[in-house]
Amino acid sequence: MTAENNKKRLLSLDVFRGLTMMAMIVVNSPNTYGELSHAYWDGIFFADLIFPFFIIIVGVAIALGFKNVTPDSPNLSAVLKKVWKRTFIMFALGMVVNLFYTHFEQIRILGVLQRIALVYLACCYFAIYCTPRTIVKSGIAILVLYWLFILCVPAPGLPAGHLERGENIINWFDRFMPGMLWRGEWDPEGLLSTFPSIVTGIIGLLMGRILISAKQDLKEAVMHLSVFGFACFAIGCVWSLGFPFIKQIWSSSFVLATGGIAALILACMVWYIDIRGHRAGTTLPVIFGANAITAYVLHVIIEKCLDWEVNGTSVHQMWVDWSLQVGMSEFISATIWVVMFVGVCFIPVYWLWRKQIFIKI
Repeated sequence: MTAENNKKRLLSLDVFRGLTMMAMIVVNSPNTYGELSHAYWDGIFFADLIFPFFIIIVGVAIALGFKNVTPDSPNLSAVLKKVWKRTFIMFALGMVVNLFYTHFEQIRILGVLQRIALVYLACCYFAIYCTPRTIVKSGIAILVLYWLFILCVPAPGLPAGHLERGENIINWFDRFMPGMLWRGEWDPEGLLSTFPSIVTGIIGLLMGRILISAKQDLKEAVMHLSVFGFACFAIGCVWSLGFPFIKQIWSSSFVLATGGIAALILACMVWYIDIRGHRAGTTLPVIFGANAITAYVLHVIIEKCLDWEVNGTSVHQMWVDWSLQVGMSEFISATIWVVMFVGVCFIPVYWLWRKQIFIKI
């Protein structure tokens, strides 16, 4: 493959983004079932992959978008101003989205979009000011120091290294946050767990650098992504023996394992879509990925409208009651509901795509 062809936009990235967005809609749908739900505490279910995948895609996009931006760039001031503006808007938008979850009764400072905003800000600075070697060292340092902090620092009334749900030093720190905490006294998008989530973004940055470095041959990028992904996943699995996979505190092993899986998936997609040229099944993800943040916000609004009780019931509850009355199993009822929910969410993003409207933050 020539360098000229390689400069074209990688369709696999758009498909990966869109599939991740679709999966997020599925797992956030009311009435999710079994493996579509998150792990209660430790372990990795399908749903636990979605958020880190989204952050990794942000990291890849930063690497590609900032490849020509350096500390000496004449437009650096304008670039950083835009970075801070996007961070502020995304963080504020996340707080607005949270109001739909709390029925406008409480303010939750933390959340999904807020975490993405903070990771975006940190990774932009890494991309501009740091070499790949420094980025790797910083990521390793954050993960190791995070683990040592948990291992060595006790929360009040708890021994050091204690990792029970809601009873650990990471969850204890969340109590200093103002506003509502999602789990009552702690939050899965909490204060200290933001640091290892930045490393998830760093893994995306490194994946983007791998794609950039393959200037002449995407097959080389596939090979490097595969090796990188396997190494991250293997190290994460070994680390999990002493520091389990726990999404809700974003454990170091969770960062590496999910990052490794993402790299392996992207490698397969680059090979299948951009090298082999296959296009079957790519249109729907591309439509969702074209307005990913918009799709996320809309799906929350639609979800909460369908789940909002009026006169003691909701559209979602009406569906559950009716499906059980006609003899559907819980699994069939949940599956049909999720499919319908994704279909409803598809309508506005399809309209935007047909009109070639791309809402950027």
